[in-house]
Amino acid sequence: MNFDEIVTQVYDNGFCNLDNFLDTEDQIFLDACSKIYMSQKGDNFGKFAITSKSLLIKLVKLDLKKIYYSLILKRISKKYRFKELSSRILGAKTNLINIDTYFNDLSTDPILDWHCDLSNNFMFKKGKIANPEMVSIKFFFYLTDVYSENGCLSYIPGSHKIVKEIGKLIFNKELDYQYYWSLKTLTDLVKKKEIRGKLEKYLGEDQVTTFLANSDSILLEDKQKIFDIPVKKGGLIIFDEYGVHRGSQIKYNPRKVLRFFYRKKNIHEKFRYNKTVKK
Repeated sequence: MNFDEIVTQVYDNGFCNLDNFLDTEDQIFLDACSKIYMSQKGDNFGKFAITSKSLLIKLVKLDLKKIYYSLILKRISKKYRFKELSSRILGAKTNLINIDTYFNDLSTDPILDWHCDLSNNFMFKKGKIANPEMVSIKFFFYLTDVYSENGCLSYIPGSHKIVKEIGKLIFNKELDYQYYWSLKTLTDLVKKKEIRGKLEKYLGEDQVTTFLANSDSILLEDKQKIFDIPVKKGGLIIFDEYGVHRGSQIKYNPRKVLRFFYRKKNIHEKFRYNKTVKK
């Protein structure tokens, strides 16, 4: 798949799956990173230093090994042109904001059930609404095989546009804030006459109808696996975090991943949140 095709797929569908992406040398290196810094998701031990400040802190602590791995990972991101890809997808210059690695253990429940990452509930409790332009493009390397019922990502195509548009309507005060983290609450929200009308105005009727058909397939017909994305070890998924997605249950072997996040560069601090929200 060429560069333009990758950009188009992520822009249109919200994601792109690239099998056998890593060359042998990089695969070995990412495996080594994962083994040394293996941790549960959210543990800072699995985070790498990406800014001058964070590298300096590691130097003061004489954590030379973490500095080494951090710099090589940044070099890998440049080798595969992640910054250029994310900039093309978002239509603006981007910055690398995070690199981390983690594992998920075996589980009978989904890693995280169907959800979207722009529900704003945490910020709303503080009287703020996050600007939807703060979306991240994630480069998600799998260091183990993933497939249905074993840790794969599931993603509803095109749902990123629905979620982002709702975020924009709330941020611009065209809609009152409502919590819509889960697929069910999001679907119920989109089906409301006023909201559906606004979404169709900005996105077109077909986009909204397709999303509702897809979400109903999951919620009403219990077709949980129709959007599963199996990936072999060394494969990569690039995706817009605003799309509706889930991580399936892990039945057979723990899942290991390494991730790079990119976000628009020129969102000034004062435009990151709407601070006049009434709770």
